[in-house]
Amino acid sequence: MGAVKSGEALGSPDRLLSRYGGVPVIYVESAEDLYVFGECWFNDQLSRVEFRPAASRCGFAGCCAVIQAVGDERAAGNPAWGIVDRDVAMSQNLWHLVHETDDVRYEQAKPFGAEVKLLCRWEMESYLVDAVALEQCRAELLKVQRRARADIDQELLGHCQALVPHAAVNAARHECRAAGLPDGYTDRFPTRNAVDTEIRTKFLADKPEVSDLYDKHTVLVDAFDLANEAPRIRVGALLRRVAGKAILMRFGATNKISIDLKGLLANRIKEQQRVPDEITRFVEQVAGT
Repeated sequence: MGAVKSGEALGSPDRLLSRYGGVPVIYVESAEDLYVFGECWFNDQLSRVEFRPAASRCGFAGCCAVIQAVGDERAAGNPAWGIVDRDVAMSQNLWHLVHETDDVRYEQAKPFGAEVKLLCRWEMESYLVDAVALEQCRAELLKVQRRARADIDQELLGHCQALVPHAAVNAARHECRAAGLPDGYTDRFPTRNAVDTEIRTKFLADKPEVSDLYDKHTVLVDAFDLANEAPRIRVGALLRRVAGKAILMRFGATNKISIDLKGLLANRIKEQQRVPDEITRFVEQVAGT
C-alpha cells in the first residue's frame, strides 16, 4: 500500500490525549481517511481540530459509523463533526441527493445535520484523482518523463466515461437489493462501450427489470457530465458520481502500476498545495468553533 498507515497507533487513547485536548473532533470513516485528512492534508491544524476514525467511538467503520459517532458525542454534550462519502446517499436510498447535479442545492440539503459534511464527490478517494499528482507518481514510479496535462486529463476522462455503466449498474442492483460490481471490475475493459457490452451480456440479458433500471441510471449518471467543457472540468464533474477507487484502479492497471497509490497521492497533493477547497473550508469552519 502506498504509505497509508494502519491507524492503530493513530487511534491510541494516550496519543490522542497528549496531542489533542479541548479541540473539536471530526469523525471520519476509516483509518485511510484518518491518514489522508489528519496525518497528511491537515496535519498543520492538529492543535485546532482532532480527526478520529468512527470505529474508535462506536466499534465499526463506515459512513453510518460516522453519523452514529457524531450523534452519540453530541448527545453527550461533546462538540463533534463528521465527514462522509457521497455514496452514503445511495446506501440510505436518498436518491434525490444521489442524482443532484446542482452542487449548491446538494450542499444545502444536509440530510444528517449541519455537523456531518456530505462530500460532493462520490468518495474520499475521488479527491485523490488529481491529474498533476497522479502523473507525478506515475513518472516517479516508472522512471519516465511526465506527460502533458492535456494527455492526463484525456486519459482520466476516458476512465470516468468507462465507469458510467459501472455506476449505473451498481445503482440498479442496489435498487434490486443485490451486491454491486467491485471497483476493479472494469479494469480489463478499455472503453465505455466495452464495459457496457460486458454488463448487458453478463448481468442484464435475462433480467428485463434490472435492464430498465440500468438504462434509467445510465441517463442519470450521464447528467453529471458537462459535455461542452474541457476534459479536466468534465473529470471533476463526473467524479461526483463515478467511483474514485475504481478510477485509481483503472489508472494503475492502464499504466502498469502495481502498488496502491492513495498514500503517495495524498502526500503529493499536500506538497503541491492542491488540497481540495471544499474539504479545507469545512475543516476551517470546524477548527474555528
